[in-house]
Amino acid sequence: MSFKRAITSKIIDSTSIVADESSSAIDMELLSNWSAQIVWTSTTCSATIQVEESNDGETWSVISGKTQAISNDSGNVMLSGTDFAGKWLRVVADHSSGSVTSLVVHFVGKSK
Repeated sequence: MSFKRAITSKIIDSTSIVADESSSAIDMELLSNWSAQIVWTSTTCSATIQVEESNDGETWSVISGKTQAISNDSGNVMLSGTDFAGKWLRVVADHSSGSVTSLVVHFVGKSK
Protein backbone atom coordinates (compact mmCIF):
# COMPACT_ATOMS: atom_id res chain seq x y z
CA MET A 1 0.00 0.00 0.00
CA SER A 2 1.42 3.39 -0.95
CA PHE A 3 0.43 6.73 0.45
CA LYS A 4 0.14 9.77 -1.82
CA ARG A 5 0.54 13.27 -0.51
CA ALA A 6 0.43 16.70 -2.13
CA ILE A 7 0.51 20.28 -0.88
CA THR A 8 -0.20 23.55 -2.64
CA SER A 9 0.45 26.80 -0.83
CA LYS A 10 1.34 30.46 -1.27
CA ILE A 11 4.46 30.49 0.94
CA ILE A 12 5.52 34.12 0.45
CA ASP A 13 3.20 37.05 -0.29
CA SER A 14 5.12 40.22 0.57
CA THR A 15 5.40 43.85 -0.37
CA SER A 16 8.30 46.24 0.05
CA ILE A 17 11.06 43.79 0.90
CA VAL A 18 14.12 45.71 2.15
CA ALA A 19 15.82 42.91 4.14
CA ASP A 20 16.25 39.13 3.87
CA GLU A 21 12.96 37.24 4.01
CA SER A 22 12.21 33.53 4.11
CA SER A 23 9.15 31.35 3.88
CA SER A 24 8.17 29.03 6.67
CA ALA A 25 9.85 25.64 6.55
CA ILE A 26 7.86 23.14 4.49
CA ASP A 27 7.74 19.59 5.82
CA MET A 28 8.71 17.43 2.85
CA GLU A 29 8.01 14.11 4.62
CA LEU A 30 6.63 11.74 1.98
CA LEU A 31 7.14 14.38 -0.76
CA SER A 32 9.80 13.93 -3.42
CA ASN A 33 8.90 16.42 -6.17
CA TRP A 34 8.41 20.16 -5.76
CA SER A 35 8.06 23.39 -7.71
CA ALA A 36 8.14 27.02 -6.67
CA GLN A 37 6.69 29.67 -8.99
CA ILE A 38 8.30 32.98 -8.06
CA VAL A 39 6.78 36.27 -9.24
CA TRP A 40 8.34 39.64 -8.40
CA THR A 41 8.12 43.34 -9.26
CA SER A 42 10.79 45.92 -8.60
CA THR A 43 12.62 48.91 -10.04
CA THR A 44 15.34 49.46 -7.45
CA CYS A 45 16.48 46.12 -6.06
CA SER A 46 19.26 43.62 -6.04
CA ALA A 47 18.42 40.25 -4.51
CA THR A 48 18.73 36.53 -5.02
CA ILE A 49 15.82 34.15 -4.59
CA GLN A 50 17.07 30.76 -3.44
CA VAL A 51 15.60 27.43 -2.44
CA GLU A 52 17.18 25.88 0.65
CA GLU A 53 17.01 22.45 2.29
CA SER A 54 17.58 21.14 5.79
CA ASN A 55 17.46 17.87 7.69
CA ASP A 56 17.17 19.46 11.15
CA GLY A 57 15.06 22.55 10.38
CA GLU A 58 17.76 24.85 11.76
CA THR A 59 20.81 24.54 9.49
CA TRP A 60 20.01 25.47 5.87
CA SER A 61 21.90 24.86 2.62
CA VAL A 62 21.13 26.36 -0.78
CA ILE A 63 20.08 23.70 -3.29
CA SER A 64 22.58 23.89 -6.16
CA GLY A 65 21.10 25.46 -9.28
CA LYS A 66 17.90 26.55 -7.52
CA THR A 67 18.50 30.32 -7.41
CA GLN A 68 17.29 33.34 -9.37
CA ALA A 69 18.98 36.76 -9.35
CA ILE A 70 16.67 39.76 -9.57
CA SER A 71 17.88 43.28 -10.25
CA ASN A 72 15.86 46.36 -11.16
CA ASP A 73 13.24 44.40 -13.06
CA SER A 74 10.05 42.43 -12.80
CA GLY A 75 9.54 38.85 -13.80
CA ASN A 76 8.81 35.29 -12.87
CA VAL A 77 10.57 31.95 -12.81
CA MET A 78 9.69 28.37 -11.98
CA LEU A 79 12.24 26.47 -9.93
CA SER A 80 11.65 22.77 -9.38
CA GLY A 81 13.23 19.57 -8.16
CA THR A 82 12.67 15.84 -8.17
CA ASP A 83 13.81 13.04 -5.89
CA PHE A 84 14.08 15.43 -2.93
CA ALA A 85 15.66 13.64 0.03
CA GLY A 86 15.79 16.35 2.73
CA LYS A 87 13.25 16.77 5.53
CA TRP A 88 12.60 20.52 5.17
CA LEU A 89 12.53 23.04 2.31
CA ARG A 90 12.11 26.83 2.25
CA VAL A 91 12.44 29.77 -0.16
CA VAL A 92 14.61 32.75 0.81
CA ALA A 93 14.88 36.26 -0.65
CA ASP A 94 18.55 37.13 0.00
CA HIS A 95 18.34 40.95 -0.14
CA SER A 96 21.35 43.00 -1.24
CA SER A 97 20.04 46.52 -1.89
CA GLY A 98 17.01 48.58 -2.86
CA SER A 99 13.44 47.40 -2.48
CA VAL A 100 11.55 44.49 -4.00
CA THR A 101 8.09 45.99 -4.60
CA SER A 102 6.31 42.63 -4.37
CA LEU A 103 7.25 38.97 -4.10
CA VAL A 104 4.88 36.02 -4.35
CA VAL A 105 5.93 32.36 -4.20
CA HIS A 106 3.44 29.60 -5.03
CA PHE A 107 4.66 26.18 -3.90
CA VAL A 108 3.56 22.69 -4.92
CA GLY A 109 4.95 19.48 -3.44
CA LYS A 110 3.96 15.96 -4.50
CA SER A 111 4.78 12.39 -3.68
CA LYS A 112 5.58 9.99 -6.50
